[in-house]
Amino acid sequence: MTTATGNLPEWLRPAPAATGTAPRTIRVAVLARTSTDDQQDPTLSIPRQYANCERALLPNMQIVLVFYDVESSRKELDQRGSSTAWKKFDIPIRRDGGIGDLLAEATAPDRRFDVVMCESIDRIARFTYQGTKIEHDLELAGVPLLASDEPIIFDGQTGGRKRKRASQILLRRTKQGVAEWYIVEMLEKSWDGFETHTTQGWNVGKPPYGFKAERHKHPVPAKRAEGKHKTKLAVDRRRGPVVKKIYSWRVNDKLSYRAIADRLNIDLHRYPPPQPVDPERAVGRWTVSAVREILFNPKYTGHMAWNRRSTKDKLHPGKNNPVEEWVVSAEQTHPELVSIETFLAAQNIAASRRRSRADTTPGAPNRHRQTRRAYRLRSYVWCAACTRRMFGRTVFDYTYYTCQPRDRIAPDGHPRTLSLDEDKLLDLITGFFNAHIFGTERLQLASTSANIAAQQAAEEHQQQINAVRYALADIESRQKRLFKILEENDDEEGRLYQQAKQRQEELDTEHTLKTAELDHLERTMPSGGAGAIDLLDHLPETKISLLDMPADRLRPFLDAFAVQLRYDLHANSVKIQATVSAEAVPHLTRLAHNASNRQPIQAHTPHARRPRPPAITSANTAAPANDGGDSGFLQIYDMPRRGHYLQGKRLPVPRRLLPPGAFSCPWGCWGRVPGS
Repeated sequence: MTTATGNLPEWLRPAPAATGTAPRTIRVAVLARTSTDDQQDPTLSIPRQYANCERALLPNMQIVLVFYDVESSRKELDQRGSSTAWKKFDIPIRRDGGIGDLLAEATAPDRRFDVVMCESIDRIARFTYQGTKIEHDLELAGVPLLASDEPIIFDGQTGGRKRKRASQILLRRTKQGVAEWYIVEMLEKSWDGFETHTTQGWNVGKPPYGFKAERHKHPVPAKRAEGKHKTKLAVDRRRGPVVKKIYSWRVNDKLSYRAIADRLNIDLHRYPPPQPVDPERAVGRWTVSAVREILFNPKYTGHMAWNRRSTKDKLHPGKNNPVEEWVVSAEQTHPELVSIETFLAAQNIAASRRRSRADTTPGAPNRHRQTRRAYRLRSYVWCAACTRRMFGRTVFDYTYYTCQPRDRIAPDGHPRTLSLDEDKLLDLITGFFNAHIFGTERLQLASTSANIAAQQAAEEHQQQINAVRYALADIESRQKRLFKILEENDDEEGRLYQQAKQRQEELDTEHTLKTAELDHLERTMPSGGAGAIDLLDHLPETKISLLDMPADRLRPFLDAFAVQLRYDLHANSVKIQATVSAEAVPHLTRLAHNASNRQPIQAHTPHARRPRPPAITSANTAAPANDGGDSGFLQIYDMPRRGHYLQGKRLPVPRRLLPPGAFSCPWGCWGRVPGS
């Protein structure tokens, strides 16, 4: 016979335990955690959690081990337990390890505990996934996870039946959900507070190099009574000029981070190095990272910035955030050290110098161990088909700049080896500057093509706008077809509706993105940029010759104008680009005078120099690039093509200097035929 409660019949029940036998002691491991050391007092929180667990013990339970950590619960599981912040405090509870040690011992065959107890389930982790993952791992190891604020019921206390856990699980998951909601809401509110804090011009953290902290009384009376304050930025009279000098070297001289750091380290009294937050990390000199930090910090423009680094990133703490995630004040909130134009120009230098081995001293060989000499046009010459820099090489005392795809996939029609003569390139650059930069007709040349360039840019921009409008119309058409399907079909089970709803949400997202893209394109319609042409009028009218200019003067000259040469294999032409900015006009003027007042050239040369054609005449006049209407920036292009030497003789490379299977072009380039 069975009872109404569903217990076993009497003949199957186990024999009662012998009278006087003590129940088995259940060994308990307490798991505690307190937040970061600057948010709570671990000397109070850990003992409180231990006491609450001790009060919740059943008569046959005994605490044998205590595991606790002083760290944020929002860390990833594999990073939990690694903090050593607990060592800073005199916590009156013996520590047997952290959560990592507890989880490792739970799976050991000789573990020293039977159950794990915490004060509350949200002490394990603030995020539901992490809490349930820890609970699940412990259960797989046969270790229950208990909480002092929940009923403690074991299977043996229910008359042999498996204990009912449904209500307990509901309560536990509710508490975990509330804990995660609380932390997420606090993070969102904190983010909004920091945004407002930034727009009002208050600085967070240590002032950047060149500024000093200007203290203001805290607006909250309670915090003001505690001596707390808020800070804004003021210019440091000693270090502020150093920042301006760094930007000048970067924008005007196009120096690399390493070259700037080396110049600063020459006189550390005049250019005092920055001091990190932790004095023990100070190296006593300028480093590449310190220079880069100054050149990429928008606070020097007078605008407050925040969230440039992800200090709370779980996997990569301290990494640089994308610019789109920065919070920058719309108005200036403190004195500027550099203008916005100078700051943006410094960012453009970084893009153009990427993967370029820079030299500290202009014209000196770079530091690579295989370097044997310095090439005067190194890093300026590009192959348009490969979109890569061409490297210098010497063949029988002749200098060439070569493109060899080698293991890379070569573009269609690209020879295995393609080389350009250095002397011919210098002739082209000289003619370009004498005609388009320093020539008497430079304004007329630029004005003639300004309208054409602006029209081409406007047409390309309008094509982008039309493409986005077409995409928007297509999305709206698909949305209408989706509604029509719902109208014409019955959907008793509701599956079609759910699918249509999901698809409608996807289309709404696409429509929102395309609408934002269209709005951006319409607001950034390019202008003619004709005002930038007037910058040329501030430069002197002179004649220069770059062919015999020494490298230590040539490279600063080319760097100042951001010269780039791109060889188009298919058109057999070289595109020359130079940039003139309003900030750099005084510096460019000095370089122009130095280039025109060159010293007499010595008669002897290492080898017989080949005759050079007279100044070139280009069929393509200078064209200012689209600058978004900014009149302080001008890019000038010229594209000399084969046959533009009107009076000179076409001079191919001597056949005796060409390797077998190679070809030459009329103005100094040669290449090797694939497969030869």
